[in-house]
Amino acid sequence: MREYCFTIKFILLIAIFMALLQVVEGVEASNQIASSAIDLTYITEQFPPYNFKEDGELQGFSIDLLEAMWRIMGVDLNRSIIEVLPWREGYERTLNKENTVLFSTARLPQREQLFKWAGPIGPFNNVLISRSDRNLSIVSPGDLLRYRIGAIKDDSAVQMLRDMGVREGTLVLEPTARPIIEMLQNRSIDAWAYGDVAGFWLIQESGANGGDFEVAYVLGQADYYYAFHKKTPDSLVRSFQEAIDYLKNNTDSDSVSDYVKIISNTY
Repeated sequence: MREYCFTIKFILLIAIFMALLQVVEGVEASNQIASSAIDLTYITEQFPPYNFKEDGELQGFSIDLLEAMWRIMGVDLNRSIIEVLPWREGYERTLNKENTVLFSTARLPQREQLFKWAGPIGPFNNVLISRSDRNLSIVSPGDLLRYRIGAIKDDSAVQMLRDMGVREGTLVLEPTARPIIEMLQNRSIDAWAYGDVAGFWLIQESGANGGDFEVAYVLGQADYYYAFHKKTPDSLVRSFQEAIDYLKNNTDSDSVSDYVKIISNTY
């Protein structure tokens, strides 16, 4: 009987030891993830309402969402470390430099293998924005070939236009939105291919009257994600994905998720 009791106690001690070991390993793994997340360079662009600077302060629900993800992951960071760059510069850096993450990035089939992804942050429409008095007539992709269209280099709208048969050489490509808005105002181009909400926001911010412009054609819809350099460890990307999934699934007594509160700015 004594030998039996000793065996039971020994087994229990082993079980407790293994459980404690798993806890320690879990804490170490969590600390490693947090350390790796701190080592990343976070890049965004001026793209309201997702991410933008206003009065010197970085704002937008992709920023708020990222900070909430950091808290869940135990990452001691805040928005002050995020770099704001022109889209093409940020895109090229994330493609070519390890330990970088770019947002908000449209997840397109042509980009799938270029990055690793966590999200989605939210949906968007790419559209053609034109002056209301231009009265553009576009009912099918073939009609696009008749017009001079401006776009930002490497933007998702360029890829959508390519897929519709528009050759990039016929587009007016610029690194930022400002010169495109100026050309739209002075009629140097017929339309601007860009996200609908951000496009009208930036037009208004430029000093133009947003009411003088309209959506002439919808190019397509996609979702925005956080795009990580392709050599980022899967375990780190998975931690970001688990954090955003938690925010979407964790609800209050009214069944409103943390994610909805963030994008509705009701925190």
